[in-house]
Parts: sequence; structure tokens; C-alpha cells
Amino acid sequence: MSMKKMGLLAALFALMVQVSPILSSAHGGEMHEEDGEGSVKVMVDGRMVEGSAMISSDMSELMLPLRSIGEILGSEVRWDAEHQAVLINSAFYPENNSNSMDHSAHQEHQSMGDMGNMMMHPTPIVLDGVLYQADMDPIRMNGSLLVSSDTIEKAFHVQVKWNKALSKVQIISSATAQFEKEQEQVDNAFHGIGMVPVIAADGAKEFHLTAEIGPWSPVKGVVTNAWMFNGQAPGPVIRVTEGDRVRIKLDNKLPEPTAIHWHGLHLPNGMDGVPGLTQETVQVGDNYTYEFVASHPGTFMYHSHYDDMKQIGNGLYGAFIIDPKSSSSETKYDHDYTMMLSGFHVNTSDEEDQDYYTINGRSYPDTPSIIVKKGETVRIRMANIDTMEVHTMHLHGMDFKVIAKDGHPVKEPQTMNTVLIGPGETYDIALTADTIGSWMFHCHILDHTMNAGEMANGEMGGLITILKVTE
Repeated sequence: MSMKKMGLLAALFALMVQVSPILSSAHGGEMHEEDGEGSVKVMVDGRMVEGSAMISSDMSELMLPLRSIGEILGSEVRWDAEHQAVLINSAFYPENNSNSMDHSAHQEHQSMGDMGNMMMHPTPIVLDGVLYQADMDPIRMNGSLLVSSDTIEKAFHVQVKWNKALSKVQIISSATAQFEKEQEQVDNAFHGIGMVPVIAADGAKEFHLTAEIGPWSPVKGVVTNAWMFNGQAPGPVIRVTEGDRVRIKLDNKLPEPTAIHWHGLHLPNGMDGVPGLTQETVQVGDNYTYEFVASHPGTFMYHSHYDDMKQIGNGLYGAFIIDPKSSSSETKYDHDYTMMLSGFHVNTSDEEDQDYYTINGRSYPDTPSIIVKKGETVRIRMANIDTMEVHTMHLHGMDFKVIAKDGHPVKEPQTMNTVLIGPGETYDIALTADTIGSWMFHCHILDHTMNAGEMANGEMGGLITILKVTE
């Protein structure tokens, strides 16, 4: 055994005694881990990994739980008891391998003794059918395998980073490229840019929505499985004009039934989208077509009305805007923004609080900013599609007027700087950008302004955007 490994083992053992170690057990060849107090947490694309990392006392070496990381990245990780090896995306151990260890050698290594139940003999790793040569021998601790950060990076094509502020290991996979892919969708939703309809022979505006599950990034480096319309969460904005005849086809590619409710719209009862009341559920693989006339202008939304906590709580919703017919009396604004307020359950269950609160599917600091010039007028359409939470949206530096609520103009616009928005409510506000600077616009329920339930070094997250007023 190399002196480097002996030194690392000694350092890790000393650290384990001090910080209440990872407690491990093996049952029938399966590898399991439980965390002790003081162990170092590991996150893959923002998702918490089962098991913990260990760091040498001089912080120079990092050992990570192989199986739980591999599985969260979608790899198959199995224990080969016959060869005392770990197989990653491999059906069998390669035969006639000069590096394989016979039984007598295994016994000799095992007899070298153990240090805090950490086995000293090398544990082979087979990756994609080939024996993998790691930079450091893995460490087995009661059946749980810890490998170096270099091994994790090369085996799974990821980046491993130590976040000193959070005292956590962060692993970033290629899936974070998803973030860049989504940016155009996020920007379109923020600016209220709607889907391009197909104009049918009868003059109806036709739209197509596909309900499906896929990856989504609330912030860069965090990926969750979202419930989506057309590959985005929230779904695309549907924007039409008062009096338009609208036809919307829903294809269900989810693993369970669904339906769409057109929240706040006046339409025929059969088109209301409530399973068991106005329609049958749209079964897996089936489709359903909704048809109605856009009755009155305003800010509305559409969302699933089946298994609501799961489907809405993980992204199955979108904005529905009906513009008024052109009128000389209509107030014009220099900018028109749309903000869907909600969140994702990345590390929490559907019945628990969300741990990433979002504006149009993004959490601060990755929410788009409102960028205007001094003196310009701004309309912001806000819709709270959260399943349980109210949001108190507060603007720094200037006031705004509430001009509409739930799709209807208010008779007397009220001047405010904070507005309380309950689940299912929409508010339209208007302001004149009269003060130069970068002004925070955020929910004043402060645990809604954190990411993953934490505020490291005072850095905020969640339901925040910035109003930037320039000359």
C-alpha cells in the first residue's frame, strides 16, 4: 500500500473520531450509508446525495460516496461480491484481467488489519466494462465505497467543487447545460411573448400543449425533474386578443392522467378542465382539445387540475394573457412584464415547503432583471400559482399602483410598495421608473428569498428580481 494512502487513511480516521463518522453497514452485498453528526454533505446538481464525504485534516484530499453519486447521475452501480469489486454501467467483471486479485491475495491484504473498520486492500472499479485505474485506491468502510474526487470527475464527466461558504461538496454535471438551453424560454415568459398560433380554416387560433416530465434548472448548477408544458416550466405564455376563438390541443405524455383548467376565464362548462366534474381525465398517451372564445382582457393562468400538489407544485402551469381590442382610451406602457410566482421541490416532498421559490421557473440570482430607462412606464403582471404559499411582493425605492386584480381593472388604482398575493390570485401593477439605481423587488416572507433553505454569507435567493433604472 502506498505511503500516500496510509497517510490519508490516518488523517481520515483522526477526522472521523472528531466529527462523528459516517456509519455504514452491508447487507447481502448492498452498500448503505447513514450520516453522523459533522459529516460533509454532497449535492449533485443541487440535489442532496444519500451519504457523506470525508475530507482529510489538511483539506487536500476529498473522498466521496461512489454508489449514491453514480445512481443520482443515472448510472447503474452494483457490488460484485465474487471479485470484491464495484461495477459501474457494467454487466460483469472483465475476465483474465492481470490486475484482478485472487482469493489468497485478498486474504493477505485483509490480514494487514483495519483502521476504524476501513479495509486496506484495493477495491477494483469496473467502468463501462473496463477496469478503471483510479488515481487513489478506493476506501471501503463496512461495505460502503469512498473514492477520490478525481475518480468521480473522470468516471461521470462532472465537476467536483468544495463550497466553503456552505461547507458542502457540489457536483455539477453536464445537465447544467440545460440552464443555457432554457434561457430563451425564460426570457419569453418574462416579457409576455406568447406562442405563435396556427390560424385554422375557420379562423380559430390553434395552440398545441404537450404535458411531460423533463429536466429544469431553477438556478445554474441545480437540475430538477419538472412537470412541464412543451419542455418548459412554467409552460409557454398563451397570448390572444379579446374575442379570439381559441383551440388548444393537449397531449398527455406524463406517467399519470392530467387535465387543464383555464383559471379566471369565462368559458363553456365543458371546457373548464376539472376531471370528474366537467370532463374525464386525459389518460396517459391520450389527447383532448379545448375550445372557447377569449371573453375579456386581463392576466390569467392555465394549470393542471389533477394531482394538483404534485403537478402544479412541480411546474405544470403557464400564463394566459388576453389583450384588449385596440382602443384609443387604452393606457400604453413602455414595458410589459409577466411574473409567475411559484417554486420547485428539489430536496423536499410535494407536501413540504418548496426549497427553491421561483419567478418564471428561475430563482435569484438567475431571475431576469427589469431593465428600463428613467421616466419609462412599466406594467408588471404577477400571478401566484403556488400551491400553498402567499407572497408579499415589495419594491424598493419607489411606489407602484395596483391597476388590475384577477383579470379585472380596479376602479381606483391604489398606490403601494408591497402587495399580498394569495395562491390563485393575479395582480397587475404599474409604475414610472423615476429613480436611477438598482432596486430590489422581492417577496417579504424572508424564507422565500433563500435557495435550498439556506442563506450562505447573507446571499439571498428565491423570489427576487432587480429593477434597474438607467439614464
